[in-house]
Amino acid sequence: MANEPEYLRKIREAQAQKDGRAAAGGGKASAALSIQEKEALKWAREVAGTDLRSQKGLAGAKYALLYKVAGASGVSHVSLEGTASKDAFVERIKNGLMMGEEIVGGYEVRGGRPAGVAVVDSEVTIKMGAPRPGANPLPPEKMLRQAAAAAAELAKRRPAGDDRGRGGQGGGSGRGR
Repeated sequence: MANEPEYLRKIREAQAQKDGRAAAGGGKASAALSIQEKEALKWAREVAGTDLRSQKGLAGAKYALLYKVAGASGVSHVSLEGTASKDAFVERIKNGLMMGEEIVGGYEVRGGRPAGVAVVDSEVTIKMGAPRPGANPLPPEKMLRQAAAAAAELAKRRPAGDDRGRGGQGGGSGRGR
């Protein structure tokens, strides 16, 4: 399109560049989250059900706040927002209460545990719950070390001359003969 006006060419280039970024970033939102952050999002979906509408600031957050916001149509929606520190988490809770938001719950992202949030006389108290399974997976190296230690412990307890579980030719169970 050699005889195309300059402004149309620039619009077309900007649109192509925008489409390229959208295609490249489409699957990156959840891929950029760590395992702990994905677990926080999973927790929020379990607590909010189908009402979870938005999430922001979860990547790199230490705490996450789940709250209800009343929409313009009167329907309330649940939103998840990450904060960088515990102080910012408490401040966000206070600001949300002043704006009329209903606090559904909190979550410690790095620790992988829900946080009960209570507000009494403008004093915010946070009570940490039990860590969720799968929130803090072990690194493969540590898993291998633990498995080797468990195998060594089992080998110590096994009676002498017991060949079970060693593979190879042996008495066997007689199956398949």
